[in-house]
Amino acid sequence: MPKILVADDNKEMLETLEQIFVFHQFEVEKAENGQEAVELAREVQPDLILLDGLMPVMDGFEACSKLKSNHLTKDIPIVFLSANYTESQYKVKALDLGADDYMIKPFNSKELVARTVTIIKRNERLKGLKQKNEELALNNKKIAGFLNRLQKESDQFDKSEYIDRLTGLNTHEFFLKRMKEELARSIRHQMPFAIIILKINEINDLAINLGHQVSGYILMKVANNLLIRTRASDVLAHDYDDLFYVLLPHTDRNGSLNKQERLRASVLNLDLEQDEILKSKVMSSQNKNILQSLSLSIGVMAIDETNNKL
Repeated sequence: MPKILVADDNKEMLETLEQIFVFHQFEVEKAENGQEAVELAREVQPDLILLDGLMPVMDGFEACSKLKSNHLTKDIPIVFLSANYTESQYKVKALDLGADDYMIKPFNSKELVARTVTIIKRNERLKGLKQKNEELALNNKKIAGFLNRLQKESDQFDKSEYIDRLTGLNTHEFFLKRMKEELARSIRHQMPFAIIILKINEINDLAINLGHQVSGYILMKVANNLLIRTRASDVLAHDYDDLFYVLLPHTDRNGSLNKQERLRASVLNLDLEQDEILKSKVMSSQNKNILQSLSLSIGVMAIDETNNKL
């Protein structure tokens, strides 16, 4: 049962939100101001925090800043739910502080629950990815104790190199490591695998015209889109040239071509020009046109299971 922490100074709203989430099988913790929310979050470690913007003692923005600066709570997703701060500048401020979403009261309860569930699932997948990488790091260190070559690699090992800081995906270095392992497995067991590489062609133009904050936000949305459309066994990575890589074990040429088309369609259907955060940043018609006409470069490499040919 997922656990949610709801912070709102309006007791009636607290009760309403509690009833909504309890109905949808959530465990609900409540706080009446930002200070209580910060203290309670450290204690109960919820799966998501729902913050009102305007509260006594400590408002939602300060609470968000404190939560994201504390190592015990910095990875907990935060969603703002505010009736007072409805302007786009406050939404941008909340996201800059590390919030995952920003909704306005009055709200649609089904939409609120749906967004909450989606964010929690995404965070669980990212935590699982991080845990998998940390376990790999631990295993490498154990092996390094017996093999001198791996010992030297372990001395230089930095597990943060396996997580891309912008998107939360794997880094290119980790992708190359897993690709070599998959190639060896393919040759040994005569199993197919494939690689998809894609890039948003206009991402550099967006960074120049709108700033790296906006282009980074778009890359995060693309990363999340790809993440929910790949299998747990797939390896998804991003590098500093803003290329996305997808390693597809046990996937032949036809399967990889079908996957390529599904990923291409899902990214191009993101409808970024309707994103409220981007609309608050995109001012000129030229920049709007860039968003409306985003294109992808995408390619596939498939390894045959019988003779290991492309």
